[in-house]
Amino acid sequence: MSLNYIGMLVGLIIALVNIFDPQFEGFMRWVIVSGGLLASILHLKIVLTKNRNKVVKQN
Repeated sequence: MSLNYIGMLVGLIIALVNIFDPQFEGFMRWVIVSGGLLASILHLKIVLTKNRNKVVKQN
């Protein structure tokens, strides 16, 4: 479970670093930003699904 939080944080850091301090120019910069945001969103989805399943099992 904690690996999902770490993955979400890393994806967000990658996206924010490339927005505010770009190491690449043009199209490649936005590919990296999009990939970081996508990774962050996918890990968030996994975390929320696991939490929802845990609540359903308790009921």
